[in-house]
Amino acid sequence: MNVIAGRASFIGMCVAMLALVGCGGGGGGGTTVQPILNTQPVVVDLGPAGYINVLFTSLTICAPGNANSCQTIDHVQVDTGSSGLRILASVLDPALRSLPAQTDDAGNPIVECMQFVDGFSWGPVKRADLRIAGESADSIPLQIIGDPAYPSIPADCSSTGPPENTVADFGANGIIGIGFFLQDCGTPCASSATYGLYYRCPTASSCQPTTVPVAKQVQNPGALFGNDNNGAIIDLPAIPPTGAATAGGSLIFGIETQSNNGLGNATAIPVDANTGNFVTVYAGRSYRNSYFDSGSGALFFGTGEFPACQGIATGLYCPASLQTLSAILRGDSGASRTITFNVANAEALFSANPTFAAFSNVAAPNSDPTSFDWGLPFFYGRRVYTAYEGRPTPAGPGPYVAF
Repeated sequence: MNVIAGRASFIGMCVAMLALVGCGGGGGGGTTVQPILNTQPVVVDLGPAGYINVLFTSLTICAPGNANSCQTIDHVQVDTGSSGLRILASVLDPALRSLPAQTDDAGNPIVECMQFVDGFSWGPVKRADLRIAGESADSIPLQIIGDPAYPSIPADCSSTGPPENTVADFGANGIIGIGFFLQDCGTPCASSATYGLYYRCPTASSCQPTTVPVAKQVQNPGALFGNDNNGAIIDLPAIPPTGAATAGGSLIFGIETQSNNGLGNATAIPVDANTGNFVTVYAGRSYRNSYFDSGSGALFFGTGEFPACQGIATGLYCPASLQTLSAILRGDSGASRTITFNVANAEALFSANPTFAAFSNVAAPNSDPTSFDWGLPFFYGRRVYTAYEGRPTPAGPGPYVAF
C-alpha cells in the first residue's frame, strides 16, 4: 500500500457493488446456469477520503459462528502489496466492536503495528468470519485499526512513519491484502520478537514486542478459502489518457480453478520467494527491488526523471509533454516481458479533471533508488494475476505475478 492523496474536492457518491446473478434456462428441458461465485466487483473512485487511484471493494464480516451479527463494509481497498484483512475501528457497527481478541498463550491480547510504505497502522488482532465473492473463511485473524481501547502506541512503532489510524488518513474503510504471502510476517515473527511489528499487551499501555505463531498472525484471506485459494486476479479496463471519473472491474479468486480464471496467454514472472521482488530494467538501469502494488496510487521510480509538480500535484512528476516509455520486467527465474507505459503531467491532468479518480499515467519519485513500484496505473487495461507462495498452479507454484 502506498496511497497518493487526491485533491480536496471529491465525488460525493459511491458506485454500487452489483451482485452476481444467474441466468435461467428456457423451457423444453433447459437447465439453470449457476453463477460463478469467485468474482467480486471492484471500483476506483475517490472514496471516503478523496484519494486518486484507490481500488475498492466491499466485503462482509461476522462475529465468529454468528450469522446474525454481520456487517457489510464498502470502500475496502484491494492491495496486492500486503497480506491480511484490516478494518478501521470507526466504521464497525457497535455489535462488532467486541470481536474476540487474538491472544498469546498467557491470554494477553496481541496488537500489531502494520508498516506500509507511507506510514503505519496500530490496532489489535481479532477474529471474524469473512464473506466475499461467494467465498468464505471462518474465524480468521484480522487487524482492527485505530481501536480506541489501545490509545498508547509504542515509540518503536510510531517512529516508523506518519500514523494512518483514521479513515481520513488511511484513505479507505479497511484493506484486504491479497499479496503473494500467506501471512503478513510469517516465520520471522514466529521465531523472534521484532520491534515495530507484533506486541503483547497485558494492559492497553504496557505493550511489548513478542513472537506470534504463524497461525495466529494476520492471514492472507484469499489463501484461507476452501476453494479458489491459490491466487487472485485484478481485472480492470483501460481508461482514457485524460483519466476517468471512475473505473469498475473485477476481483477474481483462484488461478485455473474455474472457467473464469484461466491464465490464457499471460506471462508468469516469478518473484523472490522471500521479498516478492523482481528486477525492472528501465533506461539502462536495473531496479532489483521492484514490485507490483495495486495499493500504490502511482508508478514510483527514480528521483529526478522528470520535473517535479507544484500546486495540487506536488510530489508527482510533471513532464512538459506525455512521455511514452518502456521497461523490461525480469522475474526470479529469468522469465521476462517488455512493456510500455506513459507518464503525463499530473498537474495538467488534475486541473482539467478535478473530479476524476482514475489515472493510468501518473508517476512520482521513489525514495528507494533500487526500487520500481508498479502501482495501480500498471493495472489499468490488464488482467493481473497474483499467485500465492507455495500454492500449485499450471504455471508452477507461487509466488509469481502474471499478465
